[in-house]
Amino acid sequence: MKTIFTILFVVLFISNEILSQVVTGILVDENGAGLAEVQLQLYAAPNVYNATSSSDGTFSFDITTGVEEDNQLPTGYSVSDNFPNPFNPRTRISITLPATENVKVEVFNLLGQSVADVIDKTFDAGTNYIDIELNGLPNGFYISRITIDNKYTVVKKLMLIYGSQHLITSGSTINTQLNKSDDTILETILDSLVATSSIIGRKTFTNLPVFTGGTLDLVNLTIIRYCPETPTVLYEGKTYNTIQIGNQCWLNENLDVGMRINGTQDASNNSTIEKYCYNDVPANCTTYGGLYQWNEAMQYSTTIGAQGVCPTGWHIPTIAEFQTLQTAVNNDGNSLKAIGQGSGGGAGTNTSGFSALLAGFRELYDGSFSNLGNYTYFWSSTVYDATYPRVLYLYYIESVFVLDYSTKDYGFSVRCIKD
Repeated sequence: MKTIFTILFVVLFISNEILSQVVTGILVDENGAGLAEVQLQLYAAPNVYNATSSSDGTFSFDITTGVEEDNQLPTGYSVSDNFPNPFNPRTRISITLPATENVKVEVFNLLGQSVADVIDKTFDAGTNYIDIELNGLPNGFYISRITIDNKYTVVKKLMLIYGSQHLITSGSTINTQLNKSDDTILETILDSLVATSSIIGRKTFTNLPVFTGGTLDLVNLTIIRYCPETPTVLYEGKTYNTIQIGNQCWLNENLDVGMRINGTQDASNNSTIEKYCYNDVPANCTTYGGLYQWNEAMQYSTTIGAQGVCPTGWHIPTIAEFQTLQTAVNNDGNSLKAIGQGSGGGAGTNTSGFSALLAGFRELYDGSFSNLGNYTYFWSSTVYDATYPRVLYLYYIESVFVLDYSTKDYGFSVRCIKD
């Protein structure tokens, strides 16, 4: 008796029961790489749920919701609370109708799984009785959904508990609930999933599956990150990929164009693009791109935003464009570095997709090469003064995004941006 009293107390004072539902998935780019730190909003009217993608692009929404009893029906209709409640194994619901109509009754557990045959039949006007029997199911709360003529829906909470054997008076219609014949489940309609970050902008996924169980795996949701209508650029026999970061379109690799000269030589204005390869090894240009003195990179122009050695329709970035990039990645230099570049607090995460390599540089005074794996510098087309152009540099053990200046005769990397 004490046990039953305690359960009755719980039923009386809990306003709603918990329906546990989880939505999972992976946010990836067109190459299957996970997209980290993307803000996600899942719209399932009338609710909005929030999550953030992890380092590998995985995400999870716990859309555990309260199942509120709903008794709002037009005049002439009524659906009673089930009685008895708690019950074992049968309980009764009375339904009053103003005319002959179809009634559908479904029963679910708190994972949204159907646990009983669907009752679907036509009832006459007046008061009708439907008995629900839940033999063989575990103690706990269940949800009944009553739909009248496909127009009105009422939700009731049931509590099954062994040891509270209740009898139902004669005159009822018994509907056996064991060995259910279909896979009906409590459905949750997902309107859309919105992914937002300063890097990818705002992307909306629609036509999501109907949520028909305790867990829904959306698997891979792909966001194309190359620049719209310009996934690749063919330039001087080499194909470069592109990457969209916020409103900017960048080449996704360091530029590698021109004739190699030795590090001990200075480039000259001779109508031939001249580049350095780290340690004078041609294969390093293939991997890390060429290294260029500023005048050569600019093709001897001093105009901010000059095309320089970039393909037609592209140019050497201005310092203002580097600042826009800095804002897009929240001043996080690690987000620009490729995976495997840097270490410790400077380990690359490449959340931006920029895929920067720590390409080192050609020294100013003796034409040697240094700091491969430690630093990378990118020329801008903006000058600090007549001697010092502005640069962006990244460092291997810190997440720095530094906009600095340097002398023109160093050999640094070039990353082109679309006009």
